[in-house]
Amino acid sequence: MSRYISPVLYILLMLVGCVAFVSIAGVRVGMFEPITGFSMLRKSVFASLFLSLLAALSLGACRKECNLASRRFFILVLLISLVYSLMWIGFYLQRASLPDINDITTDTEVPPTFLNVNFIRSSQENELSYNSEWAPIQAKHYPDVQPLFSSEEKSVVYSAAVTLVEERGWDVVALYAGAGIIEATARTPIFGFRDDVVIRITQIDKSQVRVDMRSCSRVGSGDFGVNAERIESFMKDLSDSLNKPSMPSVNSLR
Repeated sequence: MSRYISPVLYILLMLVGCVAFVSIAGVRVGMFEPITGFSMLRKSVFASLFLSLLAALSLGACRKECNLASRRFFILVLLISLVYSLMWIGFYLQRASLPDINDITTDTEVPPTFLNVNFIRSSQENELSYNSEWAPIQAKHYPDVQPLFSSEEKSVVYSAAVTLVEERGWDVVALYAGAGIIEATARTPIFGFRDDVVIRITQIDKSQVRVDMRSCSRVGSGDFGVNAERIESFMKDLSDSLNKPSMPSVNSLR
């Protein structure tokens, strides 16, 4: 019996892998909408769970007549399908408790305003007007999303922020050095969703500069915490960059 079951399990395993690949690659290259990709990925997880069950049943049903190679193959299919399913289920459970919002900012009272991104978003994508009702939700779930304050000159902070944007591979949309504004588009690592970012650098007084940042998703009602993570990570790296001790000059070493 095992010689008939093994090809079936192999074909099903390949199909699950193909559906998973197409669901992610299709969204990244723009073949179909993200909702379609999510639907395909969800179906691949259900199919993978079913495949795990089939592999376990096959291992039990053929335990007497199976040779060592067949048993190893059934175990391999069981492990691969189970790991794949649990990986995505774990990801979903980890993010399921996050709020259904997609626009995060360090300044919820006067959020940084997008200037050029308005012209590159389509009518089917999310609006860029900030929903003030999300401010208390953000404060509850993402308390670490805070502005950055620096004693460096505004031009130095702006230059460091631009450098960091470029190092992260974000697509720069607009740079307004005089106004202290940076607009860029980032992409999520798996599906490649485009999230728009605006960074605002303002001179508070003679000795302090404030950096605010806003990141919002083009599609979807929620972002699974990606925008908040992006801001927190950027602010940390920018702070480290600004606080990095400068190299001593040759004269100072004499």
